[in-house]
Order: sequence, then C-alpha cells, then structure tokens
Amino acid sequence: MAEQGEHDMDGKASADPRPGAFSRLAGNGSAASGGLEGMDEAGVLDALFSTNAAPILLIDPGRDGAIVDANPRAAAFYGYSRDRLRSLHVWDINQLGRAILPAMREIASWEGGHYPQRFHHRLADGSVRDVQVYAGPIRFGGRKLLLCIIHDITAVIEAEQFNRLLLENVQVGVCGIDRSGAVTFVNPTAVCAFGFRHESELIRSHIARFLFPNSPGADGSGMPHPVFRVAETGQAARDIEATLYRGDGTAFPVRLTASPIRNNDGIVGVVVSFFDLTEEREREAQASDLANALPGAVFQAELHPGGGLRATYFSTAAASLFGVQPDADLTVPQTLAPVMTVKGWARVRRGLRQAGRAGRVWEGEMETAGGRWVLGRAQPRRRSDGAVLFNGVLLDITDRKGLEADLQQAAMHDPLTGVWNRRRFQQAVSEAAARLERYGRPYILALMDIDHFKRFNDTHGHQAGDDALRVVATTLSDRLRRSDAVARWGGEEFALLLTEADLPAALGVLDALRRRVGAQRMECGGAITISIGVGQAKAGEDIDSLLQRVDAALYKAKAAGRNRVEQA
Repeated sequence: MAEQGEHDMDGKASADPRPGAFSRLAGNGSAASGGLEGMDEAGVLDALFSTNAAPILLIDPGRDGAIVDANPRAAAFYGYSRDRLRSLHVWDINQLGRAILPAMREIASWEGGHYPQRFHHRLADGSVRDVQVYAGPIRFGGRKLLLCIIHDITAVIEAEQFNRLLLENVQVGVCGIDRSGAVTFVNPTAVCAFGFRHESELIRSHIARFLFPNSPGADGSGMPHPVFRVAETGQAARDIEATLYRGDGTAFPVRLTASPIRNNDGIVGVVVSFFDLTEEREREAQASDLANALPGAVFQAELHPGGGLRATYFSTAAASLFGVQPDADLTVPQTLAPVMTVKGWARVRRGLRQAGRAGRVWEGEMETAGGRWVLGRAQPRRRSDGAVLFNGVLLDITDRKGLEADLQQAAMHDPLTGVWNRRRFQQAVSEAAARLERYGRPYILALMDIDHFKRFNDTHGHQAGDDALRVVATTLSDRLRRSDAVARWGGEEFALLLTEADLPAALGVLDALRRRVGAQRMECGGAITISIGVGQAKAGEDIDSLLQRVDAALYKAKAAGRNRVEQA
C-alpha cells in the first residue's frame, strides 16, 4: 500500500475496481446473502480468489495488518509460499514498514468503494516493485478485513520516469491539451518559454492564452488555429512558423508541430511541440544587419548538378546597386533579368559554373543596365547533394572604373589635344603590323608637321599655338574612320594610321585633310598649313624601317615648299 492521498495516473480516484471482485463477492461492504452464506471459510476464499487472475491479499487490520490469506497468483508474485504469506504482516512486504498501519486503518474505516493506492512492495528475493493496490473493507467470518488486489505497475512507472526524463531534457517545448484546449501536461522547456516558474501555473490553462490571447481559438484571419484543427481532423501539422505568447503577453517566434493523442475512444487531445526561434531570428537579424552594413551587397546562389543556376538571397543593398525598387525580390528571375544584358548574364553564369566545377573563388565585373559597374566575388561550397552553394559579395566599382578610365585616358592620350599619345599609337601600329603579317591586311602610316609652327607661336603667342595644335587634332579626328587612328607624335608633329587601305586611296584622303586644315581660321587671325609624308607598309618590313621612309617623305614635303603630301 502507498502513502495516503495518492491516486491513479490521471490524478482521479477510481470508484470501480478493475478486477471486479468487490462488486461480485463483497457486496456493499459485507458478504452477499446469496453469495457467501452457507460456504465454509476455505470455500469462500477459494471462490473469492478464483474470480481474479491478479494477485490478491486478505489483510486483518485488527491483528496489526496480518495477512490472513493470499491467492496463488500473489504467492507467485511475492515469491513466498501461500503458507509463508499467511505468517507475514503487511509491513513485512511494504517499504513503509509499520508506517503503513495508520493508512491501512484509514482504508478499513471506509464504507464501501475502493481506491487505488501506489506503494513500493518488497518481494522475497529483496527486489522492490511499484504496485497499485485496490483496497477496500469486507466482512468475513465476523471480522472486518481488507481485500487488496495488486497490480504490478513497475514497467509503467519506469516508462513514465523515462518519458518524464526525456521531456525534461529535450530542447523543445512540449505540452499536451485535451479536446477542450486545456493544458494537461507541460515540460520544463515549455514552462520556461512561457515565462513561468512551475508547471502548476500552466496546468488547466487554456492553450488559446498562448496562441492568440486577443482572439482565442483563431488565427489572425478568424480561421481555427492549426492546433485545434489537429484535434478535429486527426491530421498532424508539422513545422509551422507561428507566434506564441508568454504569460506576460510578449510574443516569441516558434517552429511548431502538433499531433493528435488517441486512445480507444478516438482523439482525446493534442500534443504540441515547439522550438523557440528567438535566438535564431536574432542571429538572422544580426547577419542581415551586418550584410546591409557592408559597402556593397551580399548574395547567395545555388548551382545544381544539372547546371541550373538560381539566386537564393540578396541583401537590401542590392536593390540600389542594381537600380530596382527597394522592395523588389531579386531572387525572382523576371526581376533580376533586366538588370544586365543577355551577354552579361551569360558571362556571369559561365564564370560561376567554371568556378563551381573547379572549386575555386569566382570573381567577375558586370556592367548593369543603369550604367553602374559591379564587382562580384563568391566562395563556392559543395553540399552533400552535389549542388554548389556560392556565398559572395557585390561591390559598386563605378567610381573605380571611372578613375581607371581617366587614368587610361591620361596614359594613352595627349592631354592638350585629346588624341592618342605616341605610346598608344605605337601599340596600334604594332597591331596593324601583326595583321599584315598574319592576314595580309595592308596599312598606311603618315607623319605630318604644322608648317612654320615656331614662327606662328612667336607671332601669336603660346595660347594661339596650343589652339593651333587642337584645331589640327580635331580636324584629323573628325575626318577619319573608326578603325583609323591619329596621335600627337611630338611637338607640332602628328601621326596617322590608316587600316585596310592602299596607297592611292590614302593619298586622296591625306590631301583632303591637308586642304581641310588649311581652310581653318584661327581666333588669332592667323592661318596654319601642314606637310605630310606617307608610306604603305611592305610585307616583311619592320616598323622602324617604315617610319624612316615616311619621315624622309615628310622632310621631302617640307623641302619642296611645305603644305603638300609626299609618298615614301
């Protein structure tokens, strides 16, 4: 027998014996006139014990809890012979010892009915079992005895303890509710998550208090909450992103799963488990804040084994970087596609696929449709499913590209006239010479000089001299094809490269340029003319040899009176 006041597992005292022995033999606390009368004591006991397969003890409270008799099942359970059990007292088998006697006398005073009590009973081999005892008084042989029906619940207790230990140590909140929504059990994680100190503060509370305190039983749309739909449909709801509320009304995000609880009568409740996402969301927010604080945008893309490439994330800075609305979803292909040209996207996809296959860092420059330049850099990481995940950054390098262009302009162009400088022109001549050698494509080289430039400078001043240089450069540039080139060769001297041209045609072009320059009127009132030497590159001829021939033709033009074209 157990401590006074203990009840069965659902917390309620049972008014009906599970084996039914009392209702059939004991009557209302006394022997039924038609059941036990006329039978000797042994016959009555045999009849009583034969009606139940559970262990049964008959105890005499008046004799210090002496065991009057026991059925064979009890003898087998306790490990004593039936005669040996008759020589024992209840305190010989109960872990409470003689402390059980007051509880035994209290039970003996009950009038009718019997209630389950939990005890620790000691067996003959010294082992201890958890038992639930259904005990009630009966009249027998002029004595008031206790009929005790024993149920071994050790395995049940062990399972309860294991489940309790499991619930207490899992890192998810777990609570159960009945069909009405009342909380029936809750684990420590849930108690803490809801902001309480002890489970007793939650038991019998309505779950709506923690789901939607302002709209009990329904979600924000007025529809039944998924937890309640589980009780109605019997279909589990898994991995729901939801909001729960603590006892003080503060909200916290969770990932929630709800499953029905069933017994022989059908669905009797719902077990709800949830994982508090507060820390996870805070980490996500911190990562987002960090990503948005970077001087650029953070992005993520997936490259699948079949070659498919999909953008999965962009930080908020990407919107301004790509020139789209702040709330635009750049992971949607229809939103992302117009950001860059088809060729630009093809180059990006090709670069990412190559980097993913090789397992190396991808880096590439992109020009957006809005005219901005973006530098992308991403580290690939291969996943177990074969896909490659790229985590990278996008930096706005528009200013840098502008500076590079300015530096390139300064490095390759004459600062006064804006045409190519000698260094860039020599590169172009080298490229033309390579085309001649490989493909036989001809080119023409010309050198020209402003006639009497020193005298013009001395007469009209250095500003007029600079204007004269600019006028010549502009006139030459305006009249040349895109494939041709003009450069300031040095001082008042200019050089021209005419590609894919023969000498007769070149002579006509150059003479037209000479006349065009001579027709220009300077602001200072003076006039300028130019002398030109021209030559066509020969197969196998090096550039220096060609330059010497053309330079000699230029001196020939000067010697012949200037303002003319001479061929080498």
